[in-house]
This record gives sequence, C-alpha cells and structure tokens, in this order.
Amino acid sequence: MTDNIPVLQPKSREDGQKLLENSVALKKMPHVYEKVKKLWGFPAFFNYMDSLMLVEQGREMRQGFPEEVYRELNALEHFFIENPDAAAHPSLVAADREEIRQLIRDRAIKINYTTGDRR
Repeated sequence: MTDNIPVLQPKSREDGQKLLENSVALKKMPHVYEKVKKLWGFPAFFNYMDSLMLVEQGREMRQGFPEEVYRELNALEHFFIENPDAAAHPSLVAADREEIRQLIRDRAIKINYTTGDRR
C-alpha cells in the first residue's frame, strides 16, 4: 500500500542548472539572465538578487520585472536557499560554502523580521 508514496530525492547541481536553463521569461532579458547564469553557485549570486529585487533609494521609479520573470528569479533564489550544497559551484572552497550558509542565515533573519517584505 505504500508503493504510491512519493520519495523525496536530494536535489543535485543538475536540478539547479535545469531550473536556470528552463527560465524562459528570464531569457527574454538576456543581460539579467547571463549575469544570473554567471553568478549561479557563487556567494555573489545573493547580492545580485538583492540588487534586482529590492527597491533602492533613488531608484524607486524602476518599472520592475514582469510577473513571470519575478517568479523565475524567486524560484532560483529559493532553490539556492533550500539546496545550498547542490547549488554551490564545485570549485568553491569550504570558506566560500560557509559564506553562502551565512548569507542564507542572514537572509532568513531579514525576511522574518520584515514578515516577508524584501525591503
């Protein structure tokens, strides 16, 4: 009777790469897509995501992203946060991986403090 119970498989680096490659809406913004692709797996990914998603002082008039682009960016960030070991670039040393874990912890505190608002 337990044959129909789904088994959760650990996420792999390839899963993150597929998520990135399948970001159709994001690919329509090649300057953003290429930078996300370049930073994927590195600690700098999180700073770039903040620069894309946060409203910065003096830049309040930005148009923002279409909803589908926002969803894809959010999915990529969520994958990285939930699966840091799978998302991390293979070339990273232990200190870089720890930096990623610290960035994720800091991010969780910020989001909890602001009840989900990224500002």
